[in-house]
Amino acid sequence: MKRFWRHFKSRNQERQELYKEGRFFNMLESFQWPWHVPFGEFALKLDSLSLIFLTAVTILVLCAGVYAVGYMRQYRTTKSMGLHIFFYFLLSTALVLIVLANNVILFLGAWEMMSISTYFLIVFNDEKSSVRRAGFLYLIMSHCGTFLLILMFFLMAHNAGSMNFEIISHSSFPVAFAGSILLLAIIGFGIKAGFVPVHIWLPHAHPAAPTHISAILSGVAIKMGIYGICRVLWIIGVLPDWCGYLILIIGVVCGLMGVLYALGQHELKKLLAYHSIENIGIISLGLGVGLLGQSHHMPFLSVLGFGGALLHVLNHAIFKGLLFMGAGCVIQRTHTSDMDLMGGLARTMPLVSILFLVGALAICGLPLFNGFISEFIIYFGLFQGLFHLPLQGAFTCAVGIISLALMGALALACFTKVYGTVFLGEPRHLQEPPSTGKISLLMIIPMLVLGGLCLWIGLFPQIMANAAFQGGAYLSHTDLASLPMGTIFYPLSLVISGVFLFFALVLALVGIRRKLLQGHAQPVRETWGCGFFQMTPKIQYTSSSFALLIVDFVKGILFFRREGGDVKGKFPAKTSMSSSVHDASEEFLFKPLFARLTSFSKKLDMNRIRYTQIYLMYIFLYLIFLLVWKLK
Repeated sequence: MKRFWRHFKSRNQERQELYKEGRFFNMLESFQWPWHVPFGEFALKLDSLSLIFLTAVTILVLCAGVYAVGYMRQYRTTKSMGLHIFFYFLLSTALVLIVLANNVILFLGAWEMMSISTYFLIVFNDEKSSVRRAGFLYLIMSHCGTFLLILMFFLMAHNAGSMNFEIISHSSFPVAFAGSILLLAIIGFGIKAGFVPVHIWLPHAHPAAPTHISAILSGVAIKMGIYGICRVLWIIGVLPDWCGYLILIIGVVCGLMGVLYALGQHELKKLLAYHSIENIGIISLGLGVGLLGQSHHMPFLSVLGFGGALLHVLNHAIFKGLLFMGAGCVIQRTHTSDMDLMGGLARTMPLVSILFLVGALAICGLPLFNGFISEFIIYFGLFQGLFHLPLQGAFTCAVGIISLALMGALALACFTKVYGTVFLGEPRHLQEPPSTGKISLLMIIPMLVLGGLCLWIGLFPQIMANAAFQGGAYLSHTDLASLPMGTIFYPLSLVISGVFLFFALVLALVGIRRKLLQGHAQPVRETWGCGFFQMTPKIQYTSSSFALLIVDFVKGILFFRREGGDVKGKFPAKTSMSSSVHDASEEFLFKPLFARLTSFSKKLDMNRIRYTQIYLMYIFLYLIFLLVWKLK
């Protein structure tokens, strides 16, 4: 006991010294335990990079777990909860192990555990064929990515002569070899992250899964792809110059395509899924800026880019979890996820509507909310690159600035559509009346926590921004103490203070007006009907009509379909019109590819081994191999 106490005191004193020097997050803890698995060891390490992702995982897993207790009550009489709870805890454990793993085998084992547990959580409502197809598509894409990751990690381990991340990071990589490793990482991890065009599983899996699982999938599971890319960047250290340009362009494509596809969606959870792709694009913009700073020996620019990306990882986990939970409350109340069948829910769900509005303002990157902070840092980095990088880098940063501004404008249009269609106006032609039951308090409490975090980080960003900058400095192998990171907080505080004072003034004026009009009768008149004598809910904008102008403008990029709606003659007959946006990557690339693979698999099926004994023999031989390995 005395030995333990002496060890604890020495470690605590070491932490205090690191905190005073500004290096507290650089190396927090490490743990290593012998593990009788070939080439593997149970090696864990918590550093400033994994700390950001671990924080996001912890916050969202805990909030989603509390939310699930209230949300899953509707299934208690029809479904078995035991397996769902088991796989939820398995997924949570896998996410923690991924961000803490310091060994290739442990990382890949946790990665596979995450993929398998996520599949079973997605197919919870497996009686629906669409859910089964979504789960199967996710499983195929995940294992394609895992194959590339196995190849990438074993190439790195062969070059370094070790499976330990720490040892691999101290080895040198030829420039061409390092570029090849990063390409494998971008594709392998990009499948999980949702990079365009390998994102096709994401808009199918999110609507199919229960809401709390959708929140975890979007909030933290896809971020494991970002974490994997960041860990590879940290291990390799020195990369070819083109890598920064590549990741930045990937960010531009993902961000713009994600928000455009989201704008054309009618299904609420599918729209939120496409917005995850947009925010992965914003994170990739930050990573690209960080790599450009690293390749041009500009540590301040590098820390800005990496720090902004890491902070947006945390911010997106918070506000996207809040939005999915709000969507779950809406779907549970209305029994539909089609926004064209909703409307006027702010009257019956006032608290949910306010919390959803907080998440919507945060995802649009508006001041006073957390999404603005990380996007401001990435903007700041892009402008630094615009003024200080060579011509090619400056041009790429200019493209990034324009793209990020366009993403913000389109996201604002998209969530204006969502909030106006779902919560404002009058109830539309719901196929079945909304449920009159109250939303469970256990579903509201996690939303309050996440909404509070959106406001806290947005109003007081310094704590989390400093933690993100520590992670960015660690990722770029830079000493943070030598950089003027405080310069970014002055303009940031000016913007926050100015907007806060503006809203305070508006609220004061509203209060004064209400006080002056108190006691005076206010006339209530019917809304101007634009020439219509009888107003009906059908006159309202639908989600389709609201976005039609923008979607029709970019129909050459999107796979936009419009059916019906033709009006002919002086007295036209009753008609109808429907429009939809289809994923071009899925329609033109993956559907033909999957069709050919299916045909090829059927041919292989004629030659498969049809004897169970041979499969048992393979398993037996592998067990003998493991036994011999352990005896060695």
